[in-house]
Amino acid sequence: MARWLLMCHDRVRGDRLAITHEFMSVMLGVRRPGVTVAIQELEGRGLIRATRGEIVIRDRDGLFQLADGTYSEPEREYRRLLGKIEKPL
Repeated sequence: MARWLLMCHDRVRGDRLAITHEFMSVMLGVRRPGVTVAIQELEGRGLIRATRGEIVIRDRDGLFQLADGTYSEPEREYRRLLGKIEKPL
């Protein structure tokens, strides 16, 4: 989930993601209660703040550390192949 949140954060302006637990469960291929537990864990660590339909990234570096190497290499290869993607206005 940490990697997926980092990828979403790359594609929006600011730190707010308009996203539901249900959508995340579909995207991650897990049951919705598992998403809720993971979000609670990330909130407990101070990495995110979650409210109904929104997640705010509070500590991107902490999410990066938690992703434990699963984030940076695939994104570097993506940029190498396709170039930098500008964030939407």
